Amino acid sequence: MAYSKNAPFRADVVGSYLRPAELKQARADFAAGIIDAAGLKAVEDRLITELVAKQKAAGLHVITDGEFRRGWWHFDFMWGFNGVDHVAAAHRVAFHDEVTPADTATVTGKLDGHDHPFVEHFKFVKQFEDGNTVARQTMPSPRADPFRAHRQQDRLPVRRVLQG
Repeated sequence: MAYSKNAPFRADVVGSYLRPAELKQARADFAAGIIDAAGLKAVEDRLITELVAKQKAAGLHVITDGEFRRGWWHFDFMWGFNGVDHVAAAHRVAFHDEVTPADTATVTGKLDGHDHPFVEHFKFVKQFEDGNTVARQTMPSPRADPFRAHRQQDRLPVRRVLQG
């Protein structure tokens, strides 16, 4: 039975949780070739399942994957589109004593969401809905994506892509 009460809730849930050490290690192992994509997904699935159980136990009416499948809150979403490439950034950003990876996105063609991986990510969390909870997934607003993907580049090509 699906949750029957609609948002807005008394308190809102953004849905981004701190990544557990085990997840950070699995991502490092994947990057180093120690585990494959299926091994990483198995760790993500288990940790997301545990997180959902914690959210339910806390009485939250919104459940999320905690963004455990993401390295960035916005780029992972953008990189899931056809017509967007993952490229090296000109610089890194310092954030709370950590330096981020030198990643960015660039629009290379018409944007297309066919086979976007976030659909399957959402379906995974949605399976845990019940009469007291509803699944939610965070994603950047449409207006934020072109800005973030091209803040260091000439923006005229972006306008052409979005208009065309």
